[in-house]
Amino acid sequence: MLNHNRTSTVSAATIVLFVIQFLLIDYVTGLRGHERLMHNAFSRKIRDKSTKAREMYLTRETNDVIHSESDVTGKQEVSSSSSSSSSSPCPTDCECDYKNSWLEISCENRSTNATSLSDEINAYLTGAAWNCRILSIMHTPLTALPESVCQLKRLTQLKLHLNRFLTRLPDNCFTRLHKLQYFGARYGGLTSLQNGLFDNLTELLTVSFTHNSISSIGAHLFDVTANLPNLHTIDLTVNNLTEIDTWPIQRAQLFRYSRVYLSNNRI
Repeated sequence: MLNHNRTSTVSAATIVLFVIQFLLIDYVTGLRGHERLMHNAFSRKIRDKSTKAREMYLTRETNDVIHSESDVTGKQEVSSSSSSSSSSPCPTDCECDYKNSWLEISCENRSTNATSLSDEINAYLTGAAWNCRILSIMHTPLTALPESVCQLKRLTQLKLHLNRFLTRLPDNCFTRLHKLQYFGARYGGLTSLQNGLFDNLTELLTVSFTHNSISSIGAHLFDVTANLPNLHTIDLTVNNLTEIDTWPIQRAQLFRYSRVYLSNNRI
């Protein structure tokens, strides 16, 4: 009888343990299923946010690209309109080369119609040289410098070489070119240089007039009243000077590195 009761008790305990184990397994399974549902929902939420963020990024990136293209197009239109504001091409029988803000006009094959050439250069420079910093006009039959040259206020260098019919430089022209650092008119037909040509060009460093026919120079062209504090090189070699004023001595006394070259004249 006692053994029978013990057996019943053990069986009942086994059944209870089995039921508890079943309930525990069911609970754990349900918990894992709930965690899986939560994880899936969270993953979908993250994925949706990522997709939305990516779409927003792509939209913004596309807008940026469109904006950048608009900017570039605008700049190109400005450049195009600036360079083509004049329909005039390079002057007849001349060659025009424009690279990196350096414009060179050479008219070696043109020997006549100086007045017409001046007009053609005026028309061409108005459209093509709006951003020019270095300008070279050479081998021309010009007898007077085109007015448009005096309006190129960004110029840092102006070269007027090999213009044998240009005997005189214009008044009130170069003084408007406040950024000018170099001026050269070499191998030309200049016969004189008048006062005031370069007054107050405080950035001017070098002027060269070698190989002309210059016989007279204004007494105040290069003296202290002209206000040329940085002008350190003046080249007047190979000309027809027979005398010179005292300004070279004054410049040498006032400016330590001042150099004035006068060889091969008639002094």
